[in-house]
Amino acid sequence: MTAIFKPEGALFRATEHAGGPWSPDMLQGSATAALMTREVERIAGASGFAVRRLTFDLWRPAGLRAFGLATDMLRDGRKAKTIQVRLTDGDVEIGRCTALLTVQGGESPADPFSEDGADAAPETGTPPPAFAQKWSRYFQNVSVRLIEGALEKPGPAAAWMRLDVPMVEGEANTPLLQAVQAADFASGVGQIVDMREWTFINPEISLYFFRPPEGDWILIRSRTRAGADGAGLTMASLSDRKGPFAEVLQAMTFERRAAQAQAS
Repeated sequence: MTAIFKPEGALFRATEHAGGPWSPDMLQGSATAALMTREVERIAGASGFAVRRLTFDLWRPAGLRAFGLATDMLRDGRKAKTIQVRLTDGDVEIGRCTALLTVQGGESPADPFSEDGADAAPETGTPPPAFAQKWSRYFQNVSVRLIEGALEKPGPAAAWMRLDVPMVEGEANTPLLQAVQAADFASGVGQIVDMREWTFINPEISLYFFRPPEGDWILIRSRTRAGADGAGLTMASLSDRKGPFAEVLQAMTFERRAAQAQAS
């Protein structure tokens, strides 16, 4: 059975389907973030709290190896909890997720200033060109339906995404896992440079939820701004079939490719 990770005792071994865009032997950020989210979701479900913020710091490149997870409760409050999930490769910490969980109330006020409209359904979108779907081995297992812009052209875009294989072998992908794995593609969906001339990486990603996601299709509407000294910022909104549910921020780092790499 095709899956991104396979359980191996207390560890999770990355399969060849986890390969990312910069090297097929290195993990896609979507896989790294989603594996840590799986542990956050387990704790949130046991406590009855809602996931409100997920911040991922991706510290080191991660190869296709077996990874461990370690969890710490940083603050255990009555209305808010802060937990930390660390992803480890042996004794080396690859990255970590800091999650804010809040108690669930009984009622929310109406928002009279909301301008949220109904988005086109994924069934009305168009798939990207075949070469764009080959961005990474991981991405080849993601269904994509564009409703605005284009993946192969710089500029803002909007695309529905759905991971079609289990993140962990033998487990169904939850809506939260689908949302997190899609969010990592924000910089790619809203990219503003020629990928033959530039690399762009996000050493972190933060998601802010104002309601839980539903379903398996996630719409990501993304745009990127370039700043000074190689810095940039990607901003995205996440929606499901009912409408928006989260906002995403990614700090970007741009680097010009070497001339030899551009020519290849």
